[in-house]
Amino acid sequence: DYRQRPVIVIFYLGAGCLHCVAQLHEFTPMLADFESAGVDVVAISSETTKQLSAAVKNFSSEGEFPMTLVANPDLDVFKEYRAFDDFEKMPLHGTYLIDGKGMVRWHDISYEPFLDAEFLLKECKRILSLDDD
Repeated sequence: DYRQRPVIVIFYLGAGCLHCVAQLHEFTPMLADFESAGVDVVAISSETTKQLSAAVKNFSSEGEFPMTLVANPDLDVFKEYRAFDDFEKMPLHGTYLIDGKGMVRWHDISYEPFLDAEFLLKECKRILSLDDD
């Protein structure tokens, strides 16, 4: 769905991870800024669809979340993007900038979520303005 358009993909551990909730709260107020820069934001949770739906209902009285959320309880997408600790057998926090051609242009993978949405917006603008010839 996001081909031909840059996207920020946030891998998060679910509503039970307070650091992840803080990360989503850091990015939410800046969604319009990312959109103005031509960048979509998607968050992929390690939760099931049922758990994700319950978390969204708790987020707002309207039962909506301002960014696209995807459930990945099997963790196959986490593993594909290496947001997974093979030794501990646990998902990791990951934040990625993927350009319109599907290339990962920037990423942060850690036991802690990336919280500096303002920095990432500036970095998106800088990286995406580079000529990749």
